[in-house]
Amino acid sequence: MYINYCQYFPLEKRSLRQEPRDRYTTYFKDLYRISDKDLSQETFLTGDQYSYTNIIDTVLESDLPFAAYPDISDVAFSYWTPEWDPEYSAFATYFLWKSDLEAEIIDVCDVGSIATTTALHILFNTDSLDDSRTKILVGMEQNAVPRYLPDHNIMPVSSSGSALFVSQANNDGALFKLEDSVFLNENKIYSSSFALAEEIKTLLEKHKLGAGDCTLFLHRNTAAFKQLDYLSDKRDISPDLLKNAHYLSPEYSVNTLPKLLDEYQKNPDSFRSSIWVFIDEDAESLNTTISLLRPL
Repeated sequence: MYINYCQYFPLEKRSLRQEPRDRYTTYFKDLYRISDKDLSQETFLTGDQYSYTNIIDTVLESDLPFAAYPDISDVAFSYWTPEWDPEYSAFATYFLWKSDLEAEIIDVCDVGSIATTTALHILFNTDSLDDSRTKILVGMEQNAVPRYLPDHNIMPVSSSGSALFVSQANNDGALFKLEDSVFLNENKIYSSSFALAEEIKTLLEKHKLGAGDCTLFLHRNTAAFKQLDYLSDKRDISPDLLKNAHYLSPEYSVNTLPKLLDEYQKNPDSFRSSIWVFIDEDAESLNTTISLLRPL
């Protein structure tokens, strides 16, 4: 699968402290009442307070290349946090209406901060090789989330959007080829036979790659890094994996990969020339995706 277009849209940080409508506050109060926790009232006023339609408007105002990819079959939406006090009942159909598209909708949520790489995994593993039509992946993130503060939930630091156009067709000017994608759920990770290093080794052997051919992209504050660091010190895995690693900023985000791809487009010389092994570990679970990406 080819990534033909990618753009990342950071949204302006703001502090409106706007009171949400009763329907919104009632929903969250009921949700926390069911869980026997007292919702922290002050969290209704925190964060940037962007709805997903606000983020979609920002994405669409950028003049996405619809004309270059007229045959669009699906639009996938990936997000981690719930939408803040929405104006519209369905942001996905809002996107189709505003962009004048007729396409199937794929909703990827409830997988935490790895929603975007999970959406890529779904498209990679379900898209027919004979289907040359374009799929759009829209990543959305906002940081105004009502919650119980003593839980110290990990939250997005900022609000942002992203748009990726992907297809099985190798279009002129394609940015990356997604060579492979692996999804590791907690059932697998907690099994006694699981070893992340073996998963990576199997993936590289499948594509006839050595550790020196690749750059590992991952957060240092993850279980994945700690496992690989320990095994590297013991020389159970090639030290080249971490020697050539690119460490991501510690903030979790559904738009980490789109932001990185956008940075690569603007300044490819700042990245090591190699195959990318992008490890995306969820902020609040051990669910992990591994994406094997070849820059073109």
